Parts: sequence; structure tokens; C-alpha cells
Amino acid sequence: MGLRYLRPVAACVFSAILALALAQDAHAQAAPAYLALGDSLAFGVGADNPAAEGYVGLTDFDLKADPRFADTGLDLINLSAPGATSADLVQPDGQLSKGIAEIQARASDDTAGNEVQIISLDIGGNDLLALADSESPCVQNAGSQACQDKLTSTLRGLQDNLVSALRQLREAAPHAEIYVLNLYNPYSGTTGDRALVASVGVQEVNGVIDAVASDPDFGAKLVSVFELFQGRAAEWIASDGIHPNNNGYRVMAEALLASIQGRAVSLPADLLNPATPTAIADPNADSGSGGVDTIVVLIALPLVFLAGATLSATYFVVRGRR
Repeated sequence: MGLRYLRPVAACVFSAILALALAQDAHAQAAPAYLALGDSLAFGVGADNPAAEGYVGLTDFDLKADPRFADTGLDLINLSAPGATSADLVQPDGQLSKGIAEIQARASDDTAGNEVQIISLDIGGNDLLALADSESPCVQNAGSQACQDKLTSTLRGLQDNLVSALRQLREAAPHAEIYVLNLYNPYSGTTGDRALVASVGVQEVNGVIDAVASDPDFGAKLVSVFELFQGRAAEWIASDGIHPNNNGYRVMAEALLASIQGRAVSLPADLLNPATPTAIADPNADSGSGGVDTIVVLIALPLVFLAGATLSATYFVVRGRR
């Protein structure tokens, strides 16, 4: 009769031991994290399902199947914000500070193996778009000194903010892998003023991004998507004319994955066919009516190369003086 009453007690003890064992196993197999920072591209705007079909979601999905994370899994922390500029990125309460707080929390808790191991960052597109804002001096008078000053300050601001972001990330996560994506030209392969303006502007912004991301002090890796998108705007850009569509994000994800996995980029055949003609009419191209596109063309050619090339070419000298 005594044994009958002991059986429930023994069952409870066994359950407790099993739960403890499972908890210890879960502790031993804690998932590391992938931290994504950036603007609407990291958020996935333009994809049918931004969270799953943006480049961050696609990268996370494929990494979970990678042998490196097969046993542990991988936690995704996507703090990106549509519309974010590089200044927004480094605000005291912005996504960078939140990301660093997450890095530090995971590094200092009692859970082994849950540290942030991979960080990706894209930023700068909205810095460039600000030059065409209605309040920009470049829209009001493209040839003014105020416009040239605005352009120069925009590129220098991007440089300073990106330097600050990468420095803080590296200090917070000395062993994490950091990947910085540059910009694509959403009008590449089209005709009209926008294609020219975007090509010049994007390449100058990329000059700053490439220089900072390549600084050995930060130990980051540059992920270039610019060349991949050349000539393929009709295939890989969403109907808004700016953001990638599902296929465009697949291209960005493959570029990032290839860098993470240390291999060459390999795009599936269905992303490459049919080939896009080299000159597609841009339905939004300026018709000569003196709109923003024509104004920005006047800015881009005489000023952007002057300001941007000087910044990117002298980056390491400037950095050495600080």
C-alpha cells in the first residue's frame, strides 16, 4: 500500500530530473544570433513578404540550414528601420544602440554560445535621397554654394556615421563577423536622366561606404551588390522603382551569403533569364520640363565627383588625423 502512494512521487521526481536535463541540454545548445541593421532594404520593403523574402530573412533562412548552425539554430534580430539615414542609425536611442545593448546582454549572461556572431548593415540610400528633398538647397538652386556644401556635408556625414557605427560594433563584438552592403542603382539599364543621376550618385556614396567598410581597423567585409544589379532594373526592382522585388532580394541575399560562407556569388539561372536589354526606357524619366531629375543632373556631374571622390580618396588620411 505504501508503494502505491510512492509511485506518483517517483513520477514527479523523474519528471523534474528530465526537465532539468532538457534545460541543461538547451543551455548547451543555445543559439547564436544574427543581428541585422539598416534601412528599408534590411527591412525588406518591396518584397511580397518583407520579413521572409527580404534579403535579411532569406539570409537567415539559409544560414539556419548551414552546417555551422545545424545543431544550434540561429536567432535573428532585425532592428532595421525603413527610411533610416546614417544619422538615424547612430542616434542615442537608435537601432545601433539597441543592437549593441543586445550584443552586450548576450555576451554577459550565463548562456554559453548565444553571442551575436553575424552582423549585417546597409545604410546610405536615404542620405543620398535627401539631396532631392523639397527643402534641399540643391532643388532650389543646383548651382549654388549652398548646394555644393549640402552635398559635401551629406557624404562626410555618411562617412562619419558609418565610421562611428563600425567602431562601436567592433568594440562591442570583437569576434563577430561584420558585413556591410553597398548600394545598387535602381535605374541601371534604363534610359533617361534618372539612370545617369543614380549611377553617379550611387557610385559616389559607394566610394564612401567601400572605403570605410574596407578599413582594417574594423575587420568588416564589404558585400558589393552594385555590379550584380547593373543593367537589370526591369527584372529586380519593385514597382515603386526604388526597392528590390522578391528576385532582387534573392540576389542581395546570395551576395551576403557568399561573403559569409567564403565563396563566389552563384545566382540561380531563373534570376538571369531572360537577359535584360541594355537600354530600357524609363517610364519616369524626365521629359525636359525642368523637374527634379533635370535639376539633380546639374548637381551630379559638376559637384558629386568633386565632393565624393575627394572624400573617398582621402578617407584614410582624414582618419589618421583624428
